[in-house]
Amino acid sequence: MKTRWSRTGERLEAGLAERERAVRDFFGANEDRLARACHEMARRFARGGVLIPYGVGAAATDAAHVAVEFMHPVIVGKRALPALSPASDPTRAMSAATFARADDIALVIAHEAPGADFTRFLDEARRRGLVTIALTASAAPACDFAFTVPDASPAVVQEVQETAYHMLWELVHVFFEHPGLLNDACITCGDVAVEAEVVSVSGATAVIEKDGAREEIALELVAGVGVGDRLLCHAGVALERLAPAPAAPPQPQPDATAFLYPFLDREERDLDQVLDDVRVSIRQKAEDVSALRSRIDLRAIENCAADLRPRLDGGARLITFGNGGSSTDAQDMAADFAAAGWPAVALNNDVATITAVGNDVGYDNVFARQLIALGRAGDVAVAISTSGSSRNVIAALDEARRREMTTIGIAGYGGGAMAEGDRLDHLFEAHGDYVPRLQEVHATIYHLLLEAVGTR
Repeated sequence: MKTRWSRTGERLEAGLAERERAVRDFFGANEDRLARACHEMARRFARGGVLIPYGVGAAATDAAHVAVEFMHPVIVGKRALPALSPASDPTRAMSAATFARADDIALVIAHEAPGADFTRFLDEARRRGLVTIALTASAAPACDFAFTVPDASPAVVQEVQETAYHMLWELVHVFFEHPGLLNDACITCGDVAVEAEVVSVSGATAVIEKDGAREEIALELVAGVGVGDRLLCHAGVALERLAPAPAAPPQPQPDATAFLYPFLDREERDLDQVLDDVRVSIRQKAEDVSALRSRIDLRAIENCAADLRPRLDGGARLITFGNGGSSTDAQDMAADFAAAGWPAVALNNDVATITAVGNDVGYDNVFARQLIALGRAGDVAVAISTSGSSRNVIAALDEARRREMTTIGIAGYGGGAMAEGDRLDHLFEAHGDYVPRLQEVHATIYHLLLEAVGTR
């Protein structure tokens, strides 16, 4: 029997359906370009490039989220990749003009239509030779990889974008397992013409391959070229078609020790196969996040909103906190509530206090010490933690309870330590244990909570 919902509950249920559609449509349309963007990013990182994520307006927290995910990978064994976000600089002095180099990567994010700041940063990045990636809600200015989420809700746009940039981070590592796919190659740049085989044809151009390297060439001088043809090429141009290559000699038996060096043969050169594997992974990850969202307890969100609204109307402050990617989620949640007219702050915003407390009395106390000064009875403390067990988060919740604040926890892993005892008035769990998907569902939870609370 269909659940009977209040009007608020019906809106929340419709919001989940909208997100499922947005995820399905976006990743169905963009899986190939996302895979190719991962490959190009890996090539840039391999040359020493730095990722510069830039977020416009509310997307500044997403840019900070991108930077921390690449710099501090949560997947054991994955390398840290250089990333710096201008959003993390309160002076806003960092820009493409002052920091970027030609091998770097610009990732520009906006939850709504691109504005002047977006275009200015993107144009400067392109002028300096960076590979450019844009995540927007409508058509972006010219760039190497543009991804549009055509939805009227900035919250839905942000959530789809978060899954997209998480996938860029997760899947860029696939290409590091195939170092032969990261090398630049110019087959036809030497002093003499070279023979190469055609692997694909598109209009007046073809892609040739020689010794595992590939290059795009022009076909103006040779008509009727097809896949498998052998061409004589020089300086990016096909000069003439050659006779078929002689039959290959019998292949030797496989080396029984080849498994020790899996990337020294076919996998080293087969970009199409790796891209196909990445596309399959993208489809699976999109299905995973929709499945997790379907398990969100909408009734609990509605009940929590009914508790919060009168408190906020009465002057209560919403105070959020978390670590790493969850710290940017805490900032995003506080910014969203503030934009809706409610008094809200993220403790993570005060870097000076966090580092002072961490240095003097220990990182476990960085949030609790701030709550001692800022928290009042009746205020609302919101802890965001994928594990639910971060010691500084638990210490802050205990302090909030002592100060008679309303406590809310958003977690994965069964709620972790924050679910123990009576620390929480309200617990929201993303039912999983894989950090990127948990964070994406956490964003949905606090977006839906604000939807239920409403504006001031």
